[in-house]
Amino acid sequence: MTSHAALGVVRAGVAILKDSGVRINCISPGQIDLGVEVKAADPEHPSQRSDSQEANMDGIGLGRTGMPQEVAKTAGFLASGFSSYMTGQNIVVDGGALTMSPLTIPFAGSK
Repeated sequence: MTSHAALGVVRAGVAILKDSGVRINCISPGQIDLGVEVKAADPEHPSQRSDSQEANMDGIGLGRTGMPQEVAKTAGFLASGFSSYMTGQNIVVDGGALTMSPLTIPFAGSK
């Protein structure tokens, strides 16, 4: 299921289950460190993976990958009473990567 489809399911679920007390929310994690080393797709260019990994870190506001526990804490918050008035939301847990997108950062040379 694509991320847009998942968000559609969340929004449709809110409309269908309104007045039932059921809350539906979505967590969209960014780059998460699962502790697994991924091999380069092209064995002839083994450095390709490390170069792209460094480029990915530059695009994350916090400059690091997230940890599974950080996503789990978000899920715990949504399951708790602290989020009792939240439904139909997409919580982005990406260390600021969405904000650091080249489409949202103003050009450094502009005034």
